[in-house]
Amino acid sequence: MIQSFRQLSKNKKWLLFLGLFAFIGGLFCIRHGHEWGDDFALYLSQANAILKGNTVDLAKYNTWSMQHSDGTVGPYLYPPGYPLFLTLYLKFFPFSWVGIKIFQWVFYLLGGVAFYYLVSSFKVKLPANWILYVLAIVLIHPKIIEFSDRLMSDLWFLVTVYLFFYFLYATEFSKFSKLFLVGISLILASLTRVNGFLLIGSWWVFILVDYETKKNKLRDFLMSIPFVLIVLYFKKLDSQYESNHIDLLSTINISTILDNLFLYCKQIGQFVLYHLGFLPITGKLFGIVLLFYFGYALKSIERLKLFAPIIIWIGINFAIIVLWPIAQGTRYLLPIIPFIIWIAVVGFNDWIENQKLNRWISVVFICFLVLQSGASMTFYRFFYNANKVIGPTQTDIYDKLQLMVDDKEVIAFDKPRWLHLATNKKCIRKQSDSAFFASPAKYWFITNRNIYNGRLKKLSDQRLDSIYGNADFTLYRRNDLK
Repeated sequence: MIQSFRQLSKNKKWLLFLGLFAFIGGLFCIRHGHEWGDDFALYLSQANAILKGNTVDLAKYNTWSMQHSDGTVGPYLYPPGYPLFLTLYLKFFPFSWVGIKIFQWVFYLLGGVAFYYLVSSFKVKLPANWILYVLAIVLIHPKIIEFSDRLMSDLWFLVTVYLFFYFLYATEFSKFSKLFLVGISLILASLTRVNGFLLIGSWWVFILVDYETKKNKLRDFLMSIPFVLIVLYFKKLDSQYESNHIDLLSTINISTILDNLFLYCKQIGQFVLYHLGFLPITGKLFGIVLLFYFGYALKSIERLKLFAPIIIWIGINFAIIVLWPIAQGTRYLLPIIPFIIWIAVVGFNDWIENQKLNRWISVVFICFLVLQSGASMTFYRFFYNANKVIGPTQTDIYDKLQLMVDDKEVIAFDKPRWLHLATNKKCIRKQSDSAFFASPAKYWFITNRNIYNGRLKKLSDQRLDSIYGNADFTLYRRNDLK
């Protein structure tokens, strides 16, 4: 084995070191439990419902819960792709927070291999050092490492997108094998996230501009139709569970669009530097620089044609998140940032003609990224534990809830989908006293410190009796009901 390793080229050795560093980094960040949230709870609930065959019951319950909750908690059900992925673990292994996160992280690293082959075999060639840097962005960037500790669809969705573009540009497969692999990747992406079906546009643009299929474009287009119809059919099934997001479209205005545009351009720049990117000027400055080199890489019609399917994917997704009235963190950019940085690196490599200087700059960027990743791994391993949902006080209050609250009664809590998963009680979210007392909820369950800002809070309404509490939680019951 050692002899085989010695026989590898220097570039392959560095790739192996990078993969090992990414794997260990993910293990460093993975902890028991989970941060506060509701998305991961619904994903787990859907995975369990799939295995038990009661997804329809879960949909009915969650529809009722969301319709009686304040604000937009989330869809009634998420697309089934990520829950189906989780069933691969839950079907064969007992549930373990650490185990299921490692399972997800290993799959993501394997998906990174597809991204590497896409970049390294692309017609626009990059030096080995820059390929290593682009791959490092995908595998060990602090934001990516952070997601190793979350049961969210982001990493699995990235895997499906990496696979789609790798198979789309691959030349080593037969025509029918490639068609099947691209189609399956499209279906997986569409089943995982709402925007996955946008890859249809990338596929059709690839067929349109691909020089190797000049005489067979109509045939290739027709052969893609069955996969497209499958995707659209699944979208039709999913749409019935997404209706509580539609009302947000009425809040779109030019002010939110401009705010989102500047926010996401700044976040793109911050992603490159990350820790330094949060200084007042650096995020905006590097966002401008990155977008300049992105444009420079596409300086010719030939380049535009080569990257056209990827540009379509980037452009439509970026337009959607800019238009969407609720601004989010970098996770909205995750499906497109690896491709933006890749193309920007191509532009930078074209710009710097001095190859020796170019090589040294790439080494500096790689070392800086490794230092950032190491700092994040150390922070998450030794100084910060994101787990808020599982622990002695949490287990205590969940047990008391199950004993003291009848199954037919309703509990108000800020994270109703998680509380339902933990206790199997009927839960809704209420954000004010007036909303709570106008709701069907009889019990109000609160964290003693605000989930979002950590401030101490306590309810002092005479219509509420404190019936149980510990250091972190308090359970109230209404006394104004007959």
